[in-house]
Amino acid sequence: MKRTVILLIVSLCFMTIASAQEVRGPRFMKPEEYKAKQQEFITQRAGLTETEAKAFFPIYFELQTEKFKLNGQLRRKTRELMADGLTEDEASELLDETAEMKMKCDKLEKDYLPKFKAILPASKLLRIQMAEEAFRRELLNNMQRGRMPFGNEGQKRQ
Repeated sequence: MKRTVILLIVSLCFMTIASAQEVRGPRFMKPEEYKAKQQEFITQRAGLTETEAKAFFPIYFELQTEKFKLNGQLRRKTRELMADGLTEDEASELLDETAEMKMKCDKLEKDYLPKFKAILPASKLLRIQMAEEAFRRELLNNMQRGRMPFGNEGQKRQ
């Protein structure tokens, strides 16, 4: 009898612990998943048709890839300099390069604007810009709350 009661208590403890543990999903989205969620979000928020989305997103992601490459170069240089300790001259140079990279990204966006205008009316392009900002904001808010962004509400980050 005593052994049965102990076994029952231990079983209840294990069941309570097992049910209290949160679901552990992936810490971050894979790049393909991020692109798909971003495309879905922007398409919906900007009111793009399927035809418009098919024409727009290949060029949009091409621009994003170019901007990512520029940022990657700066991230690598920053990591290298920070690992060795930064002198004032290096810090000043890094700030200048950061400003230069931002200007290059802005120039890229300006260069791509005619391509976008050839596909979509300006009103939809403005809605896309607002949707991009909303996407980033929602992504950050969900991550701050410890939730996986966009559709994985039941999962918490590790």
